[in-house]
Amino acid sequence: MPKQVDHAARREEIAQAALRLCARDGLAGVTIGQVAQEAGVSKGLVQHYFAGKADLLRASAQVLRGEIERQVRDAVRDAHGPAETLRCVLLAIVELGVTAVVPLLAGHAFVSMAVADPEIRALYRAGGDGVHREIAALLAAAGPAGDVDPGAEAHALLGLARGLADGVLLGELGVGDAAAIVDHHLRRILPGVPARSDDPSSPRVSG
Repeated sequence: MPKQVDHAARREEIAQAALRLCARDGLAGVTIGQVAQEAGVSKGLVQHYFAGKADLLRASAQVLRGEIERQVRDAVRDAHGPAETLRCVLLAIVELGVTAVVPLLAGHAFVSMAVADPEIRALYRAGGDGVHREIAALLAAAGPAGDVDPGAEAHALLGLARGLADGVLLGELGVGDAAAIVDHHLRRILPGVPARSDDPSSPRVSG
């Protein structure tokens, strides 16, 4: 009986290989041949699943978005209440610097392509807009200070978390230090939120 091939899984394996190359060598270092070698398959098999490099990179960008969304979903699974959930979302983004180094580096590599490729740009915008809406909704539900605009503050918090993730990735600060910065900003906009960075029960990764 012929062996059943999971084509979706095979496509994702190849896309993941492309992501690893993007993280390691940048977009310029990605070729069909190199992706085939990284994935441990033939060049012809890569070409069977993808029409060319651009098609492969678009699929890789979709896998990248899904991986980051999974990291965030896992982080908030046991959170209780909007304030704790908001904190977990922000820390999940920060901790990409240690928990998802390949997706984070590949994401940076894709930014330049997103500027020129409307499809990838739309994918990035959709992902970013979705996270922004979630942060704004959680912030509004958590009872912010009266002068806080949840939509504007959500942009600031998202930008902060992304920047801290890069700092963690580069070793400029540990995850604990980054968590303390997140907590400082949350206490500023959410009255009554206690300091938690030194709490050993906080959902943190050691930096």
